[in-house]
Amino acid sequence: MSSLVGHLSAGVAVYLGHSRWSNKEERHLLPPCVLLAVLPDFDYFALWLFNVVQEPRFTHSLAFCLMTSAIAWFVLRLRHGSGVRTLVALSLASCSHPILDLLVGVHPVPIWWPFPVPEFQSPIGLLPSAGHLNPANYYLWRNLLIECGVLLPTFAFLVAVSRAVPIRASWPIGAILLPIWVAFLSWSIHVHS
Repeated sequence: MSSLVGHLSAGVAVYLGHSRWSNKEERHLLPPCVLLAVLPDFDYFALWLFNVVQEPRFTHSLAFCLMTSAIAWFVLRLRHGSGVRTLVALSLASCSHPILDLLVGVHPVPIWWPFPVPEFQSPIGLLPSAGHLNPANYYLWRNLLIECGVLLPTFAFLVAVSRAVPIRASWPIGAILLPIWVAFLSWSIHVHS
């Protein structure tokens, strides 16, 4: 599965693609985007607190992600008058979670739950696994570095595209980030092989 840092970054990237921090009227959207991006992993609390293993992990399905983003949008609509564009942003933030977990390629993800379709697993891992949560675990930190090296340039690119940043303004940064991204992606794929 992807790391907490990866999921949080996805939520922030969706927010930045939709809103600008300088616009105080849109800052209320950041917490829901981040929360929805990590929400599918809240099923770990059932395991940690009650030793309940949930199979399949329906919280990683598109149905769960779309349902929770619709609920969040409804609440925001009542409080802030949020429109359909906000619903799309919340849905992207929520659905980013199972997509990132799929990109790890280690465990199958029940994307299509509740339909009787087998869990889906990516045949190739583009992101490293989060690793055992222990500060002394070398692989935790190595994999986190690799994941950030793959995801942060990707998210920066997607935010720039969603904000329609002119190519003339962004190509120098892109020229620096592209080889770094390729190196980290290659390293990540090599870790899986």
